[in-house]
Order: sequence, then structure tokens, then C-alpha cells
Amino acid sequence: MTTTLEEPSDHVRIRRNWAKAAAAGELVGQIFYARLFEFAPAARSMFPDVIDDQARKLLQTLNWIIDHLDDPDSLAPAAEALAVRHLRYGVEAEHYPLVGEALIATLQQGLGANFSEEDKAAWLRVYAALSDIMTRAAYPSD
Repeated sequence: MTTTLEEPSDHVRIRRNWAKAAAAGELVGQIFYARLFEFAPAARSMFPDVIDDQARKLLQTLNWIIDHLDDPDSLAPAAEALAVRHLRYGVEAEHYPLVGEALIATLQQGLGANFSEEDKAAWLRVYAALSDIMTRAAYPSD
């Protein structure tokens, strides 16, 4: 398992940020998808016209991931399975960095001054570790 996924200080920062961000509820998902479609307009066709259900699913998934940051033996296989499922929707390896950008932009927008450079770095490290796990599972020959 990648050490960046197992860094407790990153987990503390992420949980603290997420507790504040998640308080906005589904608005977090709405902002995320608006940002994702800014960064990747072609991805819009992969989603329903009304994004509400997808926004709720995103929130549930992020809650689960953050709840399991200290349990890489559960988190890694779940992330791998999620990546493989996303192949059905047309997700490509090139989408992963865009999702990361949209996530960071969402947190910056939602948390403003409460989202420090150190917080951003922690999210980027953990996202990079998870996206590496996911892309290796979904695209093993790449």
C-alpha cells in the first residue's frame, strides 16, 4: 500500500476539511459536477441531465472513503472495484486528473480561507494514491 494513503496527518486534515464541506450537503456534489464540466466539457454526456442523484452518490462515496482512510485493506479493494465499475460509463484514465482538479476546486470554493495550502497538499497526496490504485485496477496494461 502506498505510504501517502497511510499518512495519519493527511487523514486528520482531510477529515477536518470534509466535516466542514460536507455540512453543505448535496451542494458539494452540485459544485463538484459544475467544476468537473468546466474542466472536462465532453464528460457532461456521461451523466444524466439532472445531476442531483449523482451528486448524492458522490457525497456518499466521499463519506465512505474518508471514513475508511485508516483502513487501507478495505479502502483499496473498494477503490479498485469502483474504478472497474466506472469503465461501463466510459471513464478513461485521462479523466482521473480532471476529477482531482474538480475536487480541489470544489473544496477551495466551499471552504475558502479555511482550505490552506497544507490542506490542499494532503488532499492531493491522498487523491493521487487513490487514483493510482484505481487506474492500475481499471487499466492494467497502461
